[in-house]
Amino acid sequence: MKKVIVQDADCDLLETITIVLQEGEYTVLPLLLCKDIISQIPIFNPQLVVLDFRLYGEECTHLCKLIKKDFPDLPVIAMSCNSNIENEYQDAGFDNFIIKPFDIEHLLDVLLQY
Repeated sequence: MKKVIVQDADCDLLETITIVLQEGEYTVLPLLLCKDIISQIPIFNPQLVVLDFRLYGEECTHLCKLIKKDFPDLPVIAMSCNSNIENEYQDAGFDNFIIKPFDIEHLLDVLLQY
C-alpha cells in the first residue's frame, strides 16, 4: 500500500481526496497546512507528496524546494487551479501537476505514475 501526504487548504476537498485515495488502497496523511509537511516526512515515510499550489504558489514552491533538498527522490505533485500550472510546475521543481477541478480518474492516473 502506497503512502501519500496530501496537503490542501480546503478542508472539504482534502477530506474528499483522502477518502478517494483510501478507497484506492493508499495510506493517506491529510494536512491542511504546508508548515506541517517537512516534519512529517521522516515519520510517515511517504512515497509521494501532493501539494496545494494555490493561485501563485510561492509557499508551495518554497516547500517543494525544501522537500527536494532533503528528500531528492520523493516525487512532489502540484495541485492547482492556476491556469499556468502546466507551464510553471517543472520550473518550480515539481514532478507533475493536477489541474483543479479534476476528474477522480485523472487524479488516480497521475498518482499511479509514482
